[in-house]
Amino acid sequence: MSEKLTEHLLYYWLSLSRITPLRMQKLLEIYSIEELASRIEKDTKIADFIGKEKYQKLCETLKGDAIYKSYDTMTKQGIKYLAFCDEEFPEKMRQREVFSPPGLYYIGDLTLLNSTAIGIVGTRRSSSYGKDNAKKFASELAEYNITIVSGLATGIDAYAHEACLNAGGKTIAVLGMGHKKFYPVDNTKLYHRICKEGLVVSEYAWAVEATKYTFPERNRIIAGLSDGVIIIEAAEKSGALITADRALEQSREIFAVPGNITNPKSRGTNRLIQKGATLLLGTEDILESFAIKTNKIKKNSPIIQLDIYEQKLYTLLEQGEMSFDELTEKSNLTVSELLTLLTSLELKGAITRVSGNKYRVQK
Repeated sequence: MSEKLTEHLLYYWLSLSRITPLRMQKLLEIYSIEELASRIEKDTKIADFIGKEKYQKLCETLKGDAIYKSYDTMTKQGIKYLAFCDEEFPEKMRQREVFSPPGLYYIGDLTLLNSTAIGIVGTRRSSSYGKDNAKKFASELAEYNITIVSGLATGIDAYAHEACLNAGGKTIAVLGMGHKKFYPVDNTKLYHRICKEGLVVSEYAWAVEATKYTFPERNRIIAGLSDGVIIIEAAEKSGALITADRALEQSREIFAVPGNITNPKSRGTNRLIQKGATLLLGTEDILESFAIKTNKIKKNSPIIQLDIYEQKLYTLLEQGEMSFDELTEKSNLTVSELLTLLTSLELKGAITRVSGNKYRVQK
């Protein structure tokens, strides 16, 4: 080590190792961060405890200017690092049950970490019922200045993030990979939007790819940053239920949206209700649970810019809900042109698709 590293950089150094959350917590109970750095190449017990591969990684990163070069590379890519020791690190993430990482790699508004927040999670392959509920709760909670936390996956996560932003609210996306390895590709545009209008965080260094282990690990962070978690549509074996389990361990309140008992996608949420989760019938249930005043925050909703073709279709839908076939007939557009315009209007948050392959203006 060329010179004594700050505590902030020592936590950054530790975060590069990819030590599992549980083992990381136990390691920091045995050694202080400074002790660990000073003994890393002298204490063979550390190698036995964390594994030779991760031990070697820690040793290499600490040599010469390696850690400074790594940190500089990260910041040049527009990514910042919030260490566990930093003042801004959220208190609710410090509790032992969260198994907090050494820090978070982030882009966006860091102040959101300490705001009142509700997690919204659910299946990637949602029904129109699930989609509508994700949008409903995210947009309505945003009106009360509640931050929405989710995992930026396809399905319920993406619908919740987008609806929150379209309502003029703030959202936190928690990644299961490094920032530079983000996927799914379909959500790339939404990822960049959240970076600008909200906050995107990850416990993984920027070049770390997702694995089957990173998403379950990510779920504890979603729960950790939230004051309560809403589960919308989840099968009996679902990542959303892992989030619910982590939330219970962290003493967060669980809200579950009831679903059709014959729908496999609702079995997990219905089972949560059976086991004692709060049955969620409306946004007022959450407001009452957290004693949030029922006065809506006045927000300047973002103005949606539409071109002349989008405006024509939007005006048509203002007359009422219409099916794709009805729109084809009334708009005089080709199927290809109509699909393009509908997709664009959905992405802009101007319209939404509902059951029966129908479309309506977003309320």
